[in-house]
Amino acid sequence: MTLHCAFQPTHPIIYFRRVACFIHHQDPLFLDLIGTCHSDSTKPAILRPQHLAWYRTHLVRGLTLYPPDILGIMLREKKLEQDKNGALMIPTEDLEDKPAPQYPLIPPMTEYFFDGTNDMAIFPPPVSIEPVEVDFGACPRPKDPNPVPLCLMNYTKGKITVAWTRRADCPFWVTPNPCDVPPLKSTAMRLHFQPPHPNCLYAVELEAFAVYKPEQQGVGICSLFLSPWLDCSLSGLSFPRLMACLGRGASWPN
Repeated sequence: MTLHCAFQPTHPIIYFRRVACFIHHQDPLFLDLIGTCHSDSTKPAILRPQHLAWYRTHLVRGLTLYPPDILGIMLREKKLEQDKNGALMIPTEDLEDKPAPQYPLIPPMTEYFFDGTNDMAIFPPPVSIEPVEVDFGACPRPKDPNPVPLCLMNYTKGKITVAWTRRADCPFWVTPNPCDVPPLKSTAMRLHFQPPHPNCLYAVELEAFAVYKPEQQGVGICSLFLSPWLDCSLSGLSFPRLMACLGRGASWPN
């Protein structure tokens, strides 16, 4: 069996998503999907597999919460150094003869259930959104429902840019997009729903990608790379309110 993956970026940033493939009577398999989008005016450095290895090493060493500008200053002031693989680390003399932490081998099922999309995570998330699930309920046309507030929190010490992906025909979207979030601050966004057809059930998973917004040029991509992705599950109905019960989700046997 051959599977095909399509990459359709909407913003000129770097993209990474780790997807799970479930196989009967076997642990899930994971696939890292990476890509880089260029525009006429914005051309970020190309994201490569080596950058993922550095990111994971920085994650376990507690360095992903610092923006590239701070990491660059710390490297120049010799408060950080590079290991044999090129990843940043605390100088060996400050580690008290302990080896620099390495990314651990995580069991597949543990990684799947503790991926940070809910309240459980192996590593503290640098960015979070609330709520992660929104049901607009019955929204009969022609009047569009009111937007739903969405809170995005930046736990890092640097300014970040968050960009939401959206197909042109998707009835759900987020504003503002993209959005800059100051360090250790939250920002308010809005979820919108505009059903194009009556008597339909709509559901989608919107995804967003977060990267550091550097204050200076020439910083390394391994420092710009902040986090994988953010998800928000959205649903809504365009049935009349008296018929809303007909559009509720249900589980049916195969």
